[in-house]
Amino acid sequence: MRAARALGIGLVILLCAEPLLAANTLNRGDCRRMTRQIARYDRDAKWADERGNQVWEDASKARVKMLSERRDDRCPQYRKPNPLAQFADFVAAAAKAAAPYFIPGLGLF
Repeated sequence: MRAARALGIGLVILLCAEPLLAANTLNRGDCRRMTRQIARYDRDAKWADERGNQVWEDASKARVKMLSERRDDRCPQYRKPNPLAQFADFVAAAAKAAAPYFIPGLGLF
């Protein structure tokens, strides 16, 4: 009985700790490397534009696009938030907070 209780508590602790352990993703080094590569190819595209080399500029921009898409797939922490989704979340939160004041019986008490 005591061993079953200890096992159950251990499983609960593991289940609670899973999100914290998942924060260190296996792709963390890859994400940083891709970020550095994106910055480098973006810089190369600017240099190519200054020098008037269209082929080099197009190749650098294509590489930036490919690396950005790959990083978005592998590294969700680097994705840019959608401003329209953020605004929609704000409006929904405001409506939820204001609803009890405008609709009677929604539970102010």
